[in-house]
Amino acid sequence: MFYTGLIFVLSFYLLLYRIKEIFTNIKISVTKMKKNKLTRFFIVSIISISVLFLIVTLSSCTRSATLYFTASGETDFYLVKEIRKISVSGDLYKSVLEELIKGPDTDDLYPVIPSDVRVNSVKISDSTATVDFSKEIITNFEEIPHSSTTEILAIFSIVNTLTEFEEIERVKITIEGKDSGEIDGLSIADFWGHVGIYEEFTRNEEIIGNS
Repeated sequence: MFYTGLIFVLSFYLLLYRIKEIFTNIKISVTKMKKNKLTRFFIVSIISISVLFLIVTLSSCTRSATLYFTASGETDFYLVKEIRKISVSGDLYKSVLEELIKGPDTDDLYPVIPSDVRVNSVKISDSTATVDFSKEIITNFEEIPHSSTTEILAIFSIVNTLTEFEEIERVKITIEGKDSGEIDGLSIADFWGHVGIYEEFTRNEEIIGNS
């Protein structure tokens, strides 16, 4: 009888211990669930903030640019501004000139630079922008025939586009890193054979017509 009672008591306490163990495990599981929920909340928050930052960054890489293209009147040609939104990746000035090379969006304007020209670099020093183009700017005369008129329009489309930026007052044009010598038998300094790129250029307001 004594042993039977002892066994009953021990069984009862063992049962209590198991019940306590079960509730402890439940409590731990609930705590872990809460921790997991908190972890998920932080992960979702971080992702949301990252996405928002990416959107803001991308939107800040898009800006307005004023480009100058050729328009024709009854007796003459002149430059007309075209304002467009551009995506800037790295070098702002280079991106703007690349848009200029792509040509106008409107049908009544004409391109000023051959479409296969590359902008090698744009360097700013003491309010002067030195723009280096690939050789196609002088070797490709089929797309835009070389004349005194087209040369003036090409040069000042570049100059007026860049001097839209307050920090740029003058523009120097080089080709394949040179401002003299020859490329494919053509004089670099002569450019398109009439005006030449012997000097730095400043903005020309007189060549701008009404859009």
